[in-house]
Amino acid sequence: MKKIFRIIAAILLFATALTFTACNSEQPGETDASTPTDEATEATEKATKKPKETEPLTKLEDTTGLDLNLKILSQNVRCADDEGGNTVLQRTTRLKGLIDEYQPDIIGTQETTFEWRRYLRTLKEYAVVGSSRNGHTASTGEWSAIMYKKERFVMLDSDTFWLTETPDEVSMTENAKCRRICTWVELFDRYTGETFIMANTHLDHSTDEVRRLQASYLLGHLKKRLGDRYNTHTIYLTGDFNCQPATSPYEAIIKSGFADSRDVAIEDISVVNGSYHAYGKKENEIDFCFFKGNEDVLQYEIISKSYISEGETEPGFVSDHYGVMATFKKEG
Repeated sequence: MKKIFRIIAAILLFATALTFTACNSEQPGETDASTPTDEATEATEKATKKPKETEPLTKLEDTTGLDLNLKILSQNVRCADDEGGNTVLQRTTRLKGLIDEYQPDIIGTQETTFEWRRYLRTLKEYAVVGSSRNGHTASTGEWSAIMYKKERFVMLDSDTFWLTETPDEVSMTENAKCRRICTWVELFDRYTGETFIMANTHLDHSTDEVRRLQASYLLGHLKKRLGDRYNTHTIYLTGDFNCQPATSPYEAIIKSGFADSRDVAIEDISVVNGSYHAYGKKENEIDFCFFKGNEDVLQYEIISKSYISEGETEPGFVSDHYGVMATFKKEG
């Protein structure tokens, strides 16, 4: 009898492991790698309660010489080490090169593992906020972390929720490959005096139907959590949506009142058509910067430049995704 119990236990353990593997092996970049360190608690703060304001929410009186326009970057950083000179360590310094050149005010990241998050925290110009899709106190999994310039913005509120019927529980959409989340922050802009919402997500790499459902959850939960702010504040929504224009998840976002910043930009200076390139092999447009509100988009760019990593002599890719950046017109 004991032998039978041991056999059953072994079968159940194997089945559990197989299910976890299946959830994370369909596409490169979906692995929940564990990086336990003493910094684990720091890496997963939950900000459902409004942070204490350390200074008055007042607009700067003198903005002479400051660029008031708002530059928002969406960047899938690619969670794993890849061949061909594309390890995470090599690509961190390339990302730093991109950030130094473009100086985005806000960055929505995807596939941000603990290793990536620890690196992002070294960029002292930016604050980093968000929780892992494995839980608010988890040090494994991936974050859809948001970065914002500390000098320009004050965070008023923030939260991370799951794209399911139970948004406050670690959960996964039916038929999805992985858990998916949305992180959002409410920011006060010291340069313009405006208060707005920045949201960031990463939809599943399974089917359009799953992604359409996730988009529906995202919009519904965001609307409920923001309350009146959903209609009174400008909302920016970045992410790796794993779908192309005119598909059902994309249309669900557009029909809810959001616009694709590329479609309405006064100037599109992209020299490639797609953001997912698989290290120079493809051009699929699946990363977007949507917005909801009365905004003028001055410029849009799929950033297809390469950058030189520390210790290298030749430029390389930041990720298997190009970043996409939209510049919104702002006045003091």
